[in-house]
Amino acid sequence: MMRRPLLTFWTIVSACAIVAAQGTPPPAQTPPPNPQQTPQTAPVFRTRVDSISVDVTVTDKQGKPVTDLKAEDFEIREGGKVQTIESLKFIETPIVEARGLEAPRQILSMTEMARETANPQNRVFIVFLDDYHTRASNALYIREQLAKWVQGLTSHDLVALLYPLNNALQATFSRDHDGTAQAIMNFKGRKYDYRSTSMYEEYFSHLPPEQQEQIRNDITIRTLQSACALLATLRDGRKTLLYVSEGMFANMPAGVYNQSNFAQPRTLGPTQAQKPGAMQSYEFFRSSDLLNRMRPIFQTAQRGNTVIYTLDPRGLAPSEFGAADQVGADADRMILTESIDSLRYVADETDGRAIVGKNNPLADLNKMVAEVSAYYLLAYTSSIAPRDGRFHPIEVKVNRRDVEIRARKGYWAYTEDEIRRANEPPKPGPPTEVAEALDRLASNVEPTSKRDVVVWLGAARGETERAKVTLVWETPPGVLATGTGHIDSISVVATSGAETVFKGDVARDPASLRPGGKITFDAPAGPIRVRVTSQNARGQKLDTSDITDIVPDFTATGPQITAPVMFRGRTPFEIGTIRKADSPQPTATRLFSRTERLLVRFDAYAPGAPPQVAMRLMTKAGVPISDLPVPTMIAPGTFETEISLATFSPPGDFILEFTATSGTEKVVRLVGIRVKG
Repeated sequence: MMRRPLLTFWTIVSACAIVAAQGTPPPAQTPPPNPQQTPQTAPVFRTRVDSISVDVTVTDKQGKPVTDLKAEDFEIREGGKVQTIESLKFIETPIVEARGLEAPRQILSMTEMARETANPQNRVFIVFLDDYHTRASNALYIREQLAKWVQGLTSHDLVALLYPLNNALQATFSRDHDGTAQAIMNFKGRKYDYRSTSMYEEYFSHLPPEQQEQIRNDITIRTLQSACALLATLRDGRKTLLYVSEGMFANMPAGVYNQSNFAQPRTLGPTQAQKPGAMQSYEFFRSSDLLNRMRPIFQTAQRGNTVIYTLDPRGLAPSEFGAADQVGADADRMILTESIDSLRYVADETDGRAIVGKNNPLADLNKMVAEVSAYYLLAYTSSIAPRDGRFHPIEVKVNRRDVEIRARKGYWAYTEDEIRRANEPPKPGPPTEVAEALDRLASNVEPTSKRDVVVWLGAARGETERAKVTLVWETPPGVLATGTGHIDSISVVATSGAETVFKGDVARDPASLRPGGKITFDAPAGPIRVRVTSQNARGQKLDTSDITDIVPDFTATGPQITAPVMFRGRTPFEIGTIRKADSPQPTATRLFSRTERLLVRFDAYAPGAPPQVAMRLMTKAGVPISDLPVPTMIAPGTFETEISLATFSPPGDFILEFTATSGTEKVVRLVGIRVKG
């Protein structure tokens, strides 16, 4: 059923958006772009530019889907004109797990993930955990509810988790719902807590809380838009983004109790000596500006057939602030209303629902699953064919009585410039194996958790049929080395199927220059899941992340190459010291400086005599640059080479190609590294 627009504060603000854009006060100081943020705002063209996809849900009085409609049963009007429906497809996905069937395998590669997310019989969810706009106490409650909901999903559901500071393009969809539920249990709210937890946040940690709040809004908006753009690339059908947040607001009142490193006197827009009318005008324009900044989210979601459901962790909240805050009743009511209305606005503009004021949201979450499980996907070519970049409403009707219809309210037209850019010949991308190496590089450059821990896994031939797995962890440069947030060790739980192959702590190596350590354990061939929990010197748990990898079968015939182990040093003397050490500490990260040298070790196996090995340097597009020094065999099956990074110019991402040849058989392994100036 076509819903009426919200007649709330946000509706009034929308009418004044142009005035707000002209009269908005100067924005807060903006930090450098987040390196993990790569918003994709370019349109995704799967058919002709003017072909519009409309997903329609039709249910009867009992809320059950109506499944027998045909194209002639629908009517679509745009600008008052009836449009010709060119195609219709009914998509239905079971909401209960089928019995007696073999469970689908877990997703273990990017190729499998692309195939499964493109399958219209699978539901696709991104759960956006907005820790910037969720109080710590509310996160503790809502994560329990979310974990229960995820554990009740089926193998037809693919779920990815996302935080504001995450790179949306690296979101990984999984049907391992128990693992996803465990990851959700690590959700920690940081609303009004402005202490930096990453190197990126250090850029603006010196700003007052009011300005940091505006920066947090911008980061959240950019990541939401990036998430919608990512979903648009998966397939034409419906995708769902669950936005878990207490909502955004533009004006932070004085008197809010917060935790921050900012020690200067607080100011908030106009001085307290100014007239109340000036303060109200300032707050109004700030709110208008926030709405303007959110608009690209709606455009990207509508163009990509993405529906956003919003979930308020506060439940039925009587107020926004507590006893520790010194905020007046009027300001409290204003912030609470504005934040709730923002959640309703996001949901309404993307044809979703706002789950607000619900202390037990499980029923609404299950209803959300049902609503995206049975729908009609219609397509028509617009007879109007606008090129103005504006929103064009559409109206969908069904010639069936006593039914409820939920459909898109309209679409955002493309501009001539967007069409021109979309029709340009696509730039050739790197080969699949190169793209996968770059994906692995990202995980070994950026921390696997918000506590700045980088973890590397590698496997080699063991003394039995099991492989010897090495886990290395470290904190990258720039992480504080003191305080309760300092990482002193990690706790590891490694499982292969139903078997726990390792469980214990990995302490810091006292000889390492930065906090880090390593451990080795045996594991069978096949998928391995490693849960890493960082800890401080007191044994307090700081953060948890999961790593999934595949242990090779080293009993197989043919040449094989293990994952290279890398050691770093700045001088030949340091490299020589590493060579002489009995058990040197490898580096977990793949981020290096041109002033460094690398000592690279790997094993290569082949039936009979050791294989012939070689290395060469390639661009991130997979184009060969030059041959590298031939590795030297330092022990049976173990090879070593030293690389100077001074010649890696200009700085950027590179691919190291390792090859092992035995007779007519050849195996290749690609490893990405990032070199900075």
